Amino acid sequence: MEPLRGEVWDARVARAGVHPFVVLTVNPMIARLGSVTAALVTSTAGPSSTHVAVGGEAGLSEHQESFVNATDLHTIPKPALRRRRGRLHQAEMARVENAVRTYLGL
Repeated sequence: MEPLRGEVWDARVARAGVHPFVVLTVNPMIARLGSVTAALVTSTAGPSSTHVAVGGEAGLSEHQESFVNATDLHTIPKPALRRRRGRLHQAEMARVENAVRTYLGL
């Protein structure tokens, strides 16, 4: 199963171990690439300009609150994506997009 933009997947990465990530790569590119760009999901709140609170539709239930960290971006090989958890609400994804633009100065 191919991941889709806005989905939350568990993935194993060297620096973070197994952690949830939000896929940022646009859908038309995913099928052609061996990796996706994704943002780490954490239980640690940070500045609202770079840390986006996400709700239950994302499949995150380990902590009371979860945040997409737009400053912790990873290139993840698709085989490292282990389990699909859920999907961000459209408004949450729009806030993540804005946070990534803020972080990268785009």
